[in-house]
Amino acid sequence: MLNQLLGPRYVQLIKNWTPTVVTWGGVAGVGVIWATDWKLVLQYVPYIGGKFKTED
Repeated sequence: MLNQLLGPRYVQLIKNWTPTVVTWGGVAGVGVIWATDWKLVLQYVPYIGGKFKTED
């Protein structure tokens, strides 16, 4: 279906660029976590999350 909609050239381009886009998306995600409140995100990681618990 995608082949009929876009054509074989664009389908091949999408297949070639998918790993690059996924990699840079992961890098951007890590960058956003690094630039923001990383404790807010890491509290949900099972092993690391125990380090951020506070006793009220």
